[in-house]
Amino acid sequence: MNKSLLALMCCGAFSSFTAQAAPSHCIPEDFGGKADAKTLNTHAIQQAIQQCSQRGGGTVVLSPGVWLSGPIQLQSNITLEVGKGATLKASNAEGKFVAAFIGQPARVNEAFIFASQAQNVAIIGSGTLDGDGEKSWWPEALQIRAQVRSGNTKAFTDRFPGVPLANGAPRPWFVEFNQVTNGKIEQLHLTNSPMWNIVIRNSDKIAVHQVSISNPTTSPNTDGLDIVSSRNVTVSKMDIHTGDDNIAIKSGLVPGTAAPSQDIAIRDSIMRDGHGISVGSETANGIGRVTVSHVTFLNTENGIRIKSARDRGNTIGPLVADHLTMTNVATPILITNSYSGQSGAQGNTLISAIENAAVTPSTPKISGVNISGLTATNANHAMIFSGLPESVVQNVSLKNIDIAAKYGIQARYVNGQGQDVQIKTQYGAAVEQGPQATLKLN
Repeated sequence: MNKSLLALMCCGAFSSFTAQAAPSHCIPEDFGGKADAKTLNTHAIQQAIQQCSQRGGGTVVLSPGVWLSGPIQLQSNITLEVGKGATLKASNAEGKFVAAFIGQPARVNEAFIFASQAQNVAIIGSGTLDGDGEKSWWPEALQIRAQVRSGNTKAFTDRFPGVPLANGAPRPWFVEFNQVTNGKIEQLHLTNSPMWNIVIRNSDKIAVHQVSISNPTTSPNTDGLDIVSSRNVTVSKMDIHTGDDNIAIKSGLVPGTAAPSQDIAIRDSIMRDGHGISVGSETANGIGRVTVSHVTFLNTENGIRIKSARDRGNTIGPLVADHLTMTNVATPILITNSYSGQSGAQGNTLISAIENAAVTPSTPKISGVNISGLTATNANHAMIFSGLPESVVQNVSLKNIDIAAKYGIQARYVNGQGQDVQIKTQYGAAVEQGPQATLKLN
């Protein structure tokens, strides 16, 4: 065959393949959408998603302006791009949102942007997601919280039977991936979330990268990122300022109802003013390996925290954390098997005895806490370790630690050792140990 003809045929075939493989771009404007902060664009955005889906996948692009919308459902092979100058803002004008709760199966409309049973899903761009939480969702939740804190727990339990008080009044989540494989969220700014900001649930191979999250510290139950019964999740270059856990890793409240969370990596990020990075409190199906590296904490309630309890525990660990810097963090490290909705950092009573109980399937079993390269200033308690008499926290390793705090390490029902651990206290000893505590430091 003539070489020129062969080359022409190859080029033509390659061009044809490239044209077919090129991603489709779909825009809500084709379906009547307007970024004018007035038009409700739920249908237009959903139609653009459907158009790209019918083509085998593609990118739905939101142009600059304010896009009002009700809940949106993503599909496999779809990327939602909220570009520079674009804001996608939640509106419940049609009353379509439903409340989300970790103890219930995922359902449509429980999140503003929801992907379920999908693969190759992404939300990207340098634009903003606005959940309208301050106007539409926080006032009632704050009112219920105030009633509970004043002693009227029935204001909550009568309305939300079966929901723990610590959950807060159920509301929609902001962004949720449920049973998603190969998902990505990156470069966005999230603000004003109805409740939890990003929820990764029952999913695998998820990356959350270079996302900033900002909510007032007074906003109720606005966790920055919740990883629930998911695996192979990478979180990097985050900047999270919020009113609850900056990041929380969970596996549910009832044993046998979900998978563990495992192989979670968090790195190169900043946590501001929230409750820190938490494992728990819902750990009934176990938590596997969690690594935290090169993270800065500013004015958070805790740094690294494992919180579980006799009614919601399982096997937890290992947790490996290194290169941590903490400023004005009340408790840099807090590990507790007796969480009750509060941090537990309530003075020296933390070294008193706890009544023994029988081991059950929901007894928490924490083992393999490895902390190294931690510097913390202006802490309240340097660290708190609070296991249970029937389930001692095992195999704690502390290396290259330097903490300045009012009070030292409080330890009970824990064993472990430390090397090059410097605890400078204003009051009391560097380490105070209660029953079954063998924390050997040098």
